[in-house]
Amino acid sequence: MHLKSPVFIFCFVYGFFVAVGFAEIMCSYPWIGFNGHCYMFGMNNKSWFESKVACNTKNAYLARVETPTENDWIIQQLFALNNLWYWWIGGNTLRKVGDWKWESTNEKIGFTFFYPSEPNRPTIERCLCYFNHDKKAFYWGDGTCSTKRDYVCEKDH
Repeated sequence: MHLKSPVFIFCFVYGFFVAVGFAEIMCSYPWIGFNGHCYMFGMNNKSWFESKVACNTKNAYLARVETPTENDWIIQQLFALNNLWYWWIGGNTLRKVGDWKWESTNEKIGFTFFYPSEPNRPTIERCLCYFNHDKKAFYWGDGTCSTKRDYVCEKDH
């Protein structure tokens, strides 16, 4: 078999896309691909509002974490970044206390991953974040929107 045959090249390219994952190929640094979306981890403390603007200027939005699989993947990325404790994501109750919605779509948040005692200050802490509990696990919590934290942006391919 000649190595430059069209069948070989097709098989090689197809195998590469399957092995690496097409979603990952479509995201350029510093974005990381997962399940049809690109994510960027902003490690320059900003308020929730500033984080939203930072994502928007990159044609993205604060992350919408909509499934357990997506949540697990993001948490793996957060642990890989090491020693960073708090990360803004796109949920908030700014329109109505206790009514958690995604900023980018105004849709009610379905899947949640709140720590058992969270949300704990509904009239003061109105924005959604990940926080690292006892250096062992990340959970969702409510936070004061003006607090400076790192953030997670998301965009479609």
